[in-house]
Amino acid sequence: MERDFSAIIANGSLCSYFASAIRSGSLSHAYILLGGFGTGKHTLAREISAALNCEKRDEGEAIPCRECPSCRRILSKNSADVIYISREKDRATLGVEQIRFLKNDVSVLPNDGDYKIYVIEDAHTMTAQAQNALLLTLEEPPPYVVFILLCESAEGLLETVRSRAPMLRMTVPSKQQASEYLMQHSPAAKTFINASRGEFDELYTASGGAIGKIDALISSSERKTLLESRRLAERILEELANNSLAESFCEILSSLSQKKDERERVINQLTEIQSAIRDLTVIKKAEGAHLTFFSDAERAEELSYSFSTKRLCDVMDATEKAKLAIQKNANIRLTLTSYLSDLM
Repeated sequence: MERDFSAIIANGSLCSYFASAIRSGSLSHAYILLGGFGTGKHTLAREISAALNCEKRDEGEAIPCRECPSCRRILSKNSADVIYISREKDRATLGVEQIRFLKNDVSVLPNDGDYKIYVIEDAHTMTAQAQNALLLTLEEPPPYVVFILLCESAEGLLETVRSRAPMLRMTVPSKQQASEYLMQHSPAAKTFINASRGEFDELYTASGGAIGKIDALISSSERKTLLESRRLAERILEELANNSLAESFCEILSSLSQKKDERERVINQLTEIQSAIRDLTVIKKAEGAHLTFFSDAERAEELSYSFSTKRLCDVMDATEKAKLAIQKNANIRLTLTSYLSDLM
């Protein structure tokens, strides 16, 4: 038999929990799903919605069945019983207007299924006013209503909101799981992975293992920019390790201070350098440390031997100083010239 929530990977415990709760009728009225962009929060929310209204959920089959009319409507995003609450396109926050709509709408019975599900996207961006407006409805909704709050971080939520819903964190897949999933579900990703396994490994690390983000990068011009930025960061550290930065000073300065999208691009580049330094530092302090920049752990460990912890801290401080100066509108080329000089 096909497993429950078959569209979800690397979150077996979450899938088992929700499948058991749905079958036993013990599902909470609200959940907070935590995870960065591309970690599968939206997919899991849609799967839960389909499973709740699946016409075969009591027949001992895998849920959602994906075949009944209710599953097909929900999984194709054509169900009036699954309502997505999101920010307006030009807003950085989710305001009280959307929550007022929700509060008025919850009194309307489901159209087709047994449940209405409200998926609140980017819930961490809700204003305090919006969160306070949601509280009573979140605490005592009608019995047919389930709320799923999607958050990158719970820090933006008021404690009163956090206390009213279990917080569950998405787990990212392993590199092998991500590769297999993308090759199975995306022809473009399959072609890319077969042709450029090394670049896929870099994208996996750079995205934190988030499948949605990897898939977006594969088909985006941003991929080339990201990979170039990572390679420049690694080259700078290699030059420092070999005491050869002076020899390539002009070339590296030129690479750092290109004219296109200047300030934001340079800040992002310095952030990549900091991520690389962070990896080398944790390698020196902990065996088997989780790396967020280097996709080749052996290469990172080898490079870390070339630096003392103090040297890495000094490079980190210099990088942060340069980044702050550029953020404050300092002259970019002069700042980078001073930065590279400080590193030598």
